[in-house]
Amino acid sequence: MASLDPQQSPEPEPTPVPRGVLIAFGLAALVLAGALLFYAYGRFNDDQADAESLESIPAFSGTTESGIASVQTDLDGLPDVGSPAPDFELATVDGGTARLSDYAGRPVILNFWATWCAPCRLEMPELQRAQDEFDAAENGPIVLAINEGDSAEQVGEFFAEVGLTMPSLLDAEGEVGTTYGAFFLPTTIIIAPDGTVAAVHRGMISRDQLDTYLSGIESAEGS
Repeated sequence: MASLDPQQSPEPEPTPVPRGVLIAFGLAALVLAGALLFYAYGRFNDDQADAESLESIPAFSGTTESGIASVQTDLDGLPDVGSPAPDFELATVDGGTARLSDYAGRPVILNFWATWCAPCRLEMPELQRAQDEFDAAENGPIVLAINEGDSAEQVGEFFAEVGLTMPSLLDAEGEVGTTYGAFFLPTTIIIAPDGTVAAVHRGMISRDQLDTYLSGIESAEGS
């Protein structure tokens, strides 16, 4: 067993850090973290500050609120604002079929979504409320909820659970979503009555944003 040399002074015990100092350091760290989060949140919600940076993202047509942009680098051939909207035919959740051209002459809102997509589930009731109001107008806008990859049973159960009645189409292989560049969900494509793409919105869409896009179509038709 090691012995202590009587002529060697024992090493001094480390001075314990007072509890108050530890608490003070902890609070300071929390305040600093909170300040950083507040700054980041403010930058995230500062539309003017973010506008310039978003412009550098290829084909970004969403908003700072959505915070979602496609990472697809080759965007050649994808429908863009002003280009003709490709026609398609898809099965509906109730066993029928629907074509985009069936709705020629009225604004069409293509909403690409999936049951596993949390933002999609959040925006669905808002889209349904919009459709309920659109139904009151002759040849008013129509929302086509295009599901990406889920089964008819999954979509039907979700619609029944949430109380949705807007048309639901099944893009089982994701071919239509790929054609329209819906590389992230949700993605919303708004088509003008003349069959051209009026807006591309990647990320969650609010009712105010939807109304703004539709107002743009009305303004263009009136000019």
